[in-house]
Amino acid sequence: MTEYYTLITGSSSGIGRALAIECARQKMNVLLVALPGTKLKELSDHLQKTYNVITDYYFIDLTHENAPYEIFEWSIKNRYNIDILINNAGISCEGPFEKFDSSFYENIMRLNMVALVLLSRLFIPELLKQPKSHILNMGSIASYFPMPYKAVYGSSKMFVYSFSRALREELKSSSIQVSIVCPGPVVTNIHTAQSAQDKGKLARLMHMKASYVAEYTMKRMLKGKIIIRPGFLSKVVYYTEKFVPQSIKQKLVTKFFYNE
Repeated sequence: MTEYYTLITGSSSGIGRALAIECARQKMNVLLVALPGTKLKELSDHLQKTYNVITDYYFIDLTHENAPYEIFEWSIKNRYNIDILINNAGISCEGPFEKFDSSFYENIMRLNMVALVLLSRLFIPELLKQPKSHILNMGSIASYFPMPYKAVYGSSKMFVYSFSRALREELKSSSIQVSIVCPGPVVTNIHTAQSAQDKGKLARLMHMKASYVAEYTMKRMLKGKIIIRPGFLSKVVYYTEKFVPQSIKQKLVTKFFYNE
C-alpha cells in the first residue's frame, strides 16, 4: 500500500507545530522541516508514539538560496509520496521600517515569498501524480491590505495571497487544490503572548491558540476551501476591507498593531 506524506515547513513551533500535531491526529504521515537546533526529533518521536504515524524530519534554513532544492532532493531520495505541501515557514516583524536592516528584510522576502514559490514549483509535478493533493500557503490578515509598521511582512503576505489565488485558478482542472489560510493574531510563544497583553483587552480577545487555527485550517483545506479565515478578526477584516475607505482602514490597523 502506498504511503502518503504531508510536508510542513516551519514545523518546530507555533502554527507549524500545531499543524503537524493536527495532521498526525488525523492519521497523516508527516515530514517536518525547520531550522537547525529546533526540537524536530522530539516532535517527530512524539507524533510517532502518540498517533502511530510515520514521520521524518529535515533541518534547514529556508532563507538559504538552495534550501528549497535540498528539501525536494531529500524527499525524492527517500521516495516520499507527498500529497500535501504546507508552506508555513515565515518571519514576522513589527516596528518602523527603518528599525531593521536590509539583510533582515532580505531574509523575510526569501522565506515568506521566494522559498514558498520555489517549493510549490518543485513539488507540483510530484503532487500531480497523486489522485488528490493540496498546497496550503500561510497568509495572514496582513494579506488583505497594507499594514503600516509591518510594511515588508504585510507586503509579503499580500504576495502570498495573490500568488495562491492565481495558482489555484491555473490548477483548477488538475488534482491539486491550492488554499491560503489568513489567521488573525495567534499566541505562538511567550513573546506573542506578552504582545497581546501590552496591546490591551481587545488584542487579548482577538489572539487565538495555534491548536485552534490548525484544526480549523485542516478541516477547511481538506474540503477544498480557497481562503481560510480562522477567528473573528480575520473574517471582519476580510469583509470590511471591501467597504471601508482605505484612509480609515489604515488608521485602524496602525492603532491596533502599533502603539508607541
